[in-house]
Amino acid sequence: MAIDIDGTLINNNMRLTVPTRQAIARARQQGIKVTLATGRSFHSAKSYADRLKLDVPLICANGALIRHRDGSVISASNFANKTIAPLLAEMQAADIYIQVYHKGGIYTSAKKISLPAWIQMICDNKLKLNQLTYSVREFFLSKVKKIPDLVERIEQDEFQSHKIFSAGKPQALEKFQHRAAGLGLSVDYYPGTKDYMYLEIAPPGISKGWALKQLAGHLQIAMEEVVAMGDNLNDRTMIEAAGLGVVMGNGH
Repeated sequence: MAIDIDGTLINNNMRLTVPTRQAIARARQQGIKVTLATGRSFHSAKSYADRLKLDVPLICANGALIRHRDGSVISASNFANKTIAPLLAEMQAADIYIQVYHKGGIYTSAKKISLPAWIQMICDNKLKLNQLTYSVREFFLSKVKKIPDLVERIEQDEFQSHKIFSAGKPQALEKFQHRAAGLGLSVDYYPGTKDYMYLEIAPPGISKGWALKQLAGHLQIAMEEVVAMGDNLNDRTMIEAAGLGVVMGNGH
């Protein structure tokens, strides 16, 4: 059973409820293998897996990384730096907020460290206090680090990355959605909070559905025996790939 996190495992108030924890515990007691399949970083996903005591590798970064809670990697799909460096340079020149996911955490080249940027976005959307608290917590869990010369370091092949994330107004992001797709990269573009859209970019061919098939093969489980649950457009591939796909009632 593969479960998305935001809007699926946790509710719209960013809470992992007692009934949800109990349902997952009952499933595991019956021998069902449960994992999380999320666009989040490994460190963020691991915080929930730890609370649920999950022992199955986690699908992170929309499928670009499959990794055990203990840190061992099952699959890692990285970008070709020569492909993404020009795209990131364009986004940076347009003052688009960027996060680049790598094995150890998340890098950003934002002029201001990411936490104030996220708080500003949340304030713009008039979200509740508990959602603000949640976002601050996630900022630290995700190990976001400011790297002013991020693009230059990618151009010089100093590290490998597996996901690009950006959040912003539609008029600012649409151009880069099409630009990334034109480069053959995997693109998820979907509603975030109120007026903000999320743009998530992964290496070619990577999706939650692709990763779910890889993980099922690793565990020697037929896809007909797999359940996938999600609420947003980046969940569609795994919902379609699973033997039973479940779309949340609050889904987009």
